[in-house]
Amino acid sequence: MTGRATARAGFTLVEVMVSCAIGALVMASVLTAYTFIGRNLARVSSYQALETESRKALTYLRRDFMQAAGVKSGTTPTDTAVTLVLPSGEVTYTYSSETKTLRRQSTLGAGSSFTLLHNDSCECPSFHFRYFTATGGDPTSPTDLVPAATNIPYSITQIQVAYVVESPSTWTAQTRTRYEIASSRYVFRNRGAPDGT
Repeated sequence: MTGRATARAGFTLVEVMVSCAIGALVMASVLTAYTFIGRNLARVSSYQALETESRKALTYLRRDFMQAAGVKSGTTPTDTAVTLVLPSGEVTYTYSSETKTLRRQSTLGAGSSFTLLHNDSCECPSFHFRYFTATGGDPTSPTDLVPAATNIPYSITQIQVAYVVESPSTWTAQTRTRYEIASSRYVFRNRGAPDGT
């Protein structure tokens, strides 16, 4: 009887190297996709946090604008601060570019002072109030003002806000988001006549 040599099948060095290269490409693709998805989820979460904080601020602003009789007489409204007269008291909004926050202060009871547009995942680098007369003009323009004897706040019948909220600057560039808002114009529906009556 003659013995037969058993043939052993195996991979050549070239086959092993090619399969390793293909495996490395697949793993690199999976890792890239995983990183991309992770960053997108972080951005979506960040954007949602900005939108939530923005809606919260707009809720307070809208409610106060809709109830306001107007801008408080004797004050000088600016693009970063305004005091509104409401039926039950006064509300002052003040924006600080240093702290990147909007502060709401009111005379309407306890816990009436708090910060808006700022938390661990949100800051406000830009905020502006815009004021308009009944005809839609600028109340600081001489042609749009009521008689000179009347204070400028009496000529303001509409108000609008525009601001930007974004992720904190300490976050990585890949996960930071930005959200810009320009509200509609709100008419002071409860305002009195220009002479204060």
